[in-house]
Parts: sequence; C-alpha cells; structure tokens
Amino acid sequence: MKENPSYHGLQNRVFLFGFELKALATHPAFGGDINRDVLTLLFRHNHIPSPWSIYRGVRKLPVGTYIRTALGAARQSAGDLPEPQWYWSLRKVVADGCSHPFEGNANEAVAALHDVLFQAVGQQIVADVPLGAFLSGGIDSSTIVALMHAQSERPVRTFTIGFGDPDYNEAAYAAAVAKHLGTEHTDLYVSARDALEVIPRLPALFDEPFADHSQIPTFLVAKMARQYVTVALSGDGGDEIFGGYRHYARTPRLWRATSHTPTPFCRLGAHAIGVLLPHGSGHWLPESSLHRTRLGLGWAQAKVKARKLASLMECQSPE
Repeated sequence: MKENPSYHGLQNRVFLFGFELKALATHPAFGGDINRDVLTLLFRHNHIPSPWSIYRGVRKLPVGTYIRTALGAARQSAGDLPEPQWYWSLRKVVADGCSHPFEGNANEAVAALHDVLFQAVGQQIVADVPLGAFLSGGIDSSTIVALMHAQSERPVRTFTIGFGDPDYNEAAYAAAVAKHLGTEHTDLYVSARDALEVIPRLPALFDEPFADHSQIPTFLVAKMARQYVTVALSGDGGDEIFGGYRHYARTPRLWRATSHTPTPFCRLGAHAIGVLLPHGSGHWLPESSLHRTRLGLGWAQAKVKARKLASLMECQSPE
C-alpha cells in the first residue's frame, strides 16, 4: 500500500497532478506561491495534514477519495477544484463494525486477523525487483517480517539502524528477531555526525516541511537498504490502526476526569502548563548532565507528557 499522497491543483488555469510536488514544480504553469495560512497547521501537527499543502492552490487528495474532472476543463475556467468523492470511508467501516460486531471468540478473532494480515502482506511481496523489510524489533515490523518469511521461498532481507545510546537503540531486538526467523540481516550503527549530515539534504528529500525527527533514521535505513533491494516493507501505521500508542487508552480516562471541570478552569490550567513549560524551555541541570543522566531524560519526557495534558485540557470534545 502506498502512503505517499496524491497532489493536485489548479495553476495558471492548468490542472496539475502527481505523487510528488517536485513533479508539479517542473510544469511551466506551476506558480510555487507559499500558502502561509497552513503554517499554523505545521506548527501544531509537525506536518501539513491533508487536504492542504505548502503551496497555494495545491491540495493533497484525502485518503479513500478520488476526483473527476473533464478533459480541458481547468483551462476553460479558473474556478474551484473538483470536490473529492469517497470510495472508502474509515468512519463507515467503524460504523459497520459496531452494527455487525465479530461474533467469534478471542482465538477466532486472532485467526481472522492473521488471515487478513497474511493476505495483505502476500499482495505486497509480489514484485519483479529485489524486496526486503525495515526491522526495528518491535511488534509491528516483526509481524510484517514474520508474514513475509512465511510466504517467501528465499530468506527475507531485513535492515536496521542502530544507535550508540542504549536508550534509543533497538538493533539488538531486531537482531534477535532476524536470528529467530532466519533473515539475511544487515544493520548499520550511526553516529550523531551521520544524523547531522542528513539535515542539509532534508529540503530536497521532502516536498514540504515535515518536522518529525524520524525522517533522519528513516532516510539512513532506506539509503542502506537501497544497496541491496529496490522495495522495502515496514510496520508503519500499526499503532494507528490497532491503537498501540498509550494515549489512545489514556485519552478517554483523562477526558472523563477533565470534562466535569468548568471550561475556564481547564483553559487556565492549560495556560499555566504552557507558561511553566514552554516549548524549547531550558532545564535546571547543567547541559552536560541533561544529556548524560536518566534524570535529564526523565524530565524531558515529563515535560512532553505535561504539554499533552495541556492540549487535552483545551479540547471541547473527546474526538
């Protein structure tokens, strides 16, 4: 399944579309005017969510939709872009699931999920080019690799990025999974210098601002894997689909706790947290201690959690 978006837009009376903004930018009609209105979305979400893009007059096609336009219509009028039409809706899938819940027991549910994932992975490994997988050692990527292994006639090629800091290094877990499954495993340990050298390349790698630090190790592992394979699968999206992140379980509890508090008090509390722990705030420990002690790391994590609590306190609904 492709995750890269489909961009489309009306530029100087020409309808342009492509899977990368770079493709649109090569057309003579492309204007390239920055949409300053979406910068607030970037600062809030660390990326520019669909359907907006960094360029004015260019949109991302929302997931599960398509657009239809008459040939040459864009050249006749500079009117609005055609509205996306839904062919698949997650909201409808959830509603249908609630209306017709699975009637089997837990073991049957596990078996049914296995069959669905097995089929999905099987469809993705049909390729006429060398194929591998990114392996972190976590549940998601390990599951993908295991399902690939079960359907592959040859050992699966797996790739992992390792770090010298044990608090962030997952290479040992990945190596254990690779050994268990018998994959052809390759890992690459990177340093801070390696990561810093990637930063100047980020504007050329991504079509628009993307403020997630994961882009650096993702590029490094992809660069390494490209020496051996052309296509690589990963476990991205597993936490979102299956509610793996802790905040999915914590949010309803926090909402029940804060929903009974008058809105002015919630906003006041959120404002107080923002004042005491602003983004980019310092630390009372010396800079050397901040990076070398678990206390520094624990305090940084506590600040992140406090800011998340503040954002929940400002919400008007649990959705």
